[in-house]
Amino acid sequence: MKFFLPKQPIFFEEFKQLNTSIKEITNLFNEFAINFKDFENYFVRAEEIEHKGDDTTHRIINYLNKTFITPFDREDLYLLAHEMDDIIDLIARAIQTIYIYNVVEKKPYVDEFVQLALKATWELDKVIIECFEKQKHTPLVNGAIIKIHNLEDEGDLLFQKSIRQLFIEEKDAALVVKWKDIYEDLEDVIDKFQKVSDIVEGIVVKSS
Repeated sequence: MKFFLPKQPIFFEEFKQLNTSIKEITNLFNEFAINFKDFENYFVRAEEIEHKGDDTTHRIINYLNKTFITPFDREDLYLLAHEMDDIIDLIARAIQTIYIYNVVEKKPYVDEFVQLALKATWELDKVIIECFEKQKHTPLVNGAIIKIHNLEDEGDLLFQKSIRQLFIEEKDAALVVKWKDIYEDLEDVIDKFQKVSDIVEGIVVKSS
């Protein structure tokens, strides 16, 4: 009858799985940025991870609909699942955009955005595990959330720099349009990490 225990291990396992998919697609994105070729292969692999994330999210929602007692507020868990899944979707979209636009030469800021996403993924991993294990606000959760917020601030500055340099240096109008879309996708990824961390912070504050 573990399904009705206060900590609801099933939710912890599913959110860990969703977090694993985030780590997988972020690592794939890093590999993609380093190689910056064979775009179709990376696009297909990203789609596979995206579908896995969707499946996990659907299972979480089904459990929420079936379970009488949940470890945290039902609506908060519903929102957390969707926002975590959105991180996966946004990274997949960034890879898809580059693939569709057939951009062959990498701009310098791509690697910096990917590094921010990797760091945010590491911090989110700590937050999710600590959140479900301790079910309260802890110094580790607080520290990781602050780091994610700082990374989002770095992402905003990086976006401003990348767009400014794009309009100063790029003379091809088509490439300006393409890279503006790509940079916006990359910024959206970092923004979403902060949104997820804000949701977790709200969850643990309510539970403390």
